[in-house]
Amino acid sequence: MRIKKQIIGTGKPLVCVPVVETEENGICQAAELAVRQGAEALEWRIDWFTQSRQWNQAEKVLCRLQEICGDAILLCTFRSKPQGGEQDITREAYQELLRNIAKSRRADLLDVEVSELSDPASVIRMLHEEGQRVVGSKHYFSHTPKVEQMLQDLKGMQQAEADIGKLAVMPHSPADVLRLLEATVRMKEESPAYPLVTMAMGGLGTISRVGGQIFGSCMTFASVGKSSAPGQLPLEEVKGILNKLSESME
Repeated sequence: MRIKKQIIGTGKPLVCVPVVETEENGICQAAELAVRQGAEALEWRIDWFTQSRQWNQAEKVLCRLQEICGDAILLCTFRSKPQGGEQDITREAYQELLRNIAKSRRADLLDVEVSELSDPASVIRMLHEEGQRVVGSKHYFSHTPKVEQMLQDLKGMQQAEADIGKLAVMPHSPADVLRLLEATVRMKEESPAYPLVTMAMGGLGTISRVGGQIFGSCMTFASVGKSSAPGQLPLEEVKGILNKLSESME
């Protein structure tokens, strides 16, 4: 999959920096810093934005971020409370926000929490009709499911026609991390052309954040300043590790 000048799904994973500031100027300053430091993608975490429920204000920020990104990919995400986000949101308000973002044609990718929707396939279909590419996502912040459950989650995203499937889990042992990696490898073997983003959070999951080229995850998340999830490493460190791994695989 090509977005702007980036290829997603093969080779070295893209590095995405989440932006988790609460006010417009802080959001844009953080985005500018991340782009200057070499982020290949930005994730605007709209649930951190204090005016997220006012679409005219959110669209203003979105417009500025589109300009700031340049060749970097802009991923927009409203992470709900049950999925580890900062704000509660009704299902109706969430779907309206997704629709507004898609209609604006300013986001390169839009995160859709498949587990928080009664019919994710219909929502994704609606977004596709607006020309919006979608990342289907699911997060387990308390544990790591069994391999078959994780495979079922990823296949469900694929069947709902999300353009990319994203799964994050919380490990409590090295075996948990291995299960996440096994699910990623098996899904990639079954559907090699389908882009996946998978990670085990926290310190235990660090290998999953940098080993995507080996195991099949096409994007990883790194921090510049504030992080949005446990275990995110600084951008410069992640880029260095990914470059070394990529060189060793050539």
